[in-house]
Amino acid sequence: MKIQCMTALTAILLAIAAPQSAFAGAKGVGIGVAGGFAWSPDQLENSDDVGTGYGWGFFVDIPLTETFYISPATTIYELNLSGEKKPVTDIDLNFKFMIPLNKMKLSLGVTAGVTIAEDTYHGHWGALGYLSYNLVSNIDIFVMTQYKQLVRTGKEINDLHNYLGFMFRF
Repeated sequence: MKIQCMTALTAILLAIAAPQSAFAGAKGVGIGVAGGFAWSPDQLENSDDVGTGYGWGFFVDIPLTETFYISPATTIYELNLSGEKKPVTDIDLNFKFMIPLNKMKLSLGVTAGVTIAEDTYHGHWGALGYLSYNLVSNIDIFVMTQYKQLVRTGKEINDLHNYLGFMFRF
């Protein structure tokens, strides 16, 4: 009987405490949208320039500590991969190391993910730079630059992504 009462009391305390601790870490989580472009100086095997294309995407910031964020993102842009501009989609997992500077945050990080292009999946990896400024209590404006190397059959593609956007913070 004593063990059952202790188990019931433990379950009740966990039920009360779990929701509070689950929401305690949500401070600083952000959801954002941005637009920009992707540019590559590379040429494909057939001597076509990969070139420049417009892009946009959705970005999420999940702070694990005050200075380390995991930031999944998905971006859609265009590159010349077969004689004409074609849509390309990236699904990234960014790891950002933040330097908080009052209302600004400067960040350097690494990125890796999957690219869907040329009717198939490719891997990519790279580095990033990020700068955000807190406009009002829960809205940031940000600029992000990413260098990515697209690993594909044939010649690898090096490209630079530049985005400007807004992030809503919870």
